[in-house]
Amino acid sequence: MPLQLRRSELKDLSLIVETYFEAFAQDPIHQRFAPRGTKSAYDFWHSSLDAEMRDQTNHFLSVWDDSSTPETFVGFAKWIVPGAHPEPLPPVDAWPSDGDQEFSSMFFGRLNDMHDEAMGERPHWYLELLAVRPQFQGKGAASLMLKYGVEKADEDKVECFLDASPAGQPIYERYGFRVVQTDTFLEGTYIQCAMARDAKR
Repeated sequence: MPLQLRRSELKDLSLIVETYFEAFAQDPIHQRFAPRGTKSAYDFWHSSLDAEMRDQTNHFLSVWDDSSTPETFVGFAKWIVPGAHPEPLPPVDAWPSDGDQEFSSMFFGRLNDMHDEAMGERPHWYLELLAVRPQFQGKGAASLMLKYGVEKADEDKVECFLDASPAGQPIYERYGFRVVQTDTFLEGTYIQCAMARDAKR
């Protein structure tokens, strides 16, 4: 399967949003904060990602399978360059109204805290989001997008950081990431990991 990695374009936005919902359809956290098939969740992601893709400190990547005609969109990732900061969290009432707004604010606020506690002000490449369509998972798309960021970090001689569920942890470990902090959610049934990768010496 010939997979092609490219920088995302604004015309990919609808495919990116659709892929997010497909990739996280079975994830209890994402379904609680942005329930698939609801207008408020779609509008939230479409508006947020549209703004983020216009920010040059964010590197959005898309993977395509060009063995079909037309070619098929496979997945996307968002890397944030060293020295930049993620977008500030929205107020509670700006999260998708069809989801649990209080939980959303708490969960993503905690992820921000874990990020700050792990990395402080040290420059690093931050993988904020990675999603691959279910039928393409395990076929190399995530590796292409991970390789992009870790190679950039090695060129810059800085660290990398990401958040991961236990399901995603093994692939990140293959690229040198290690768990530096964990927290549990949903009454202890969901574990979220903060993972870092050392700078190249």
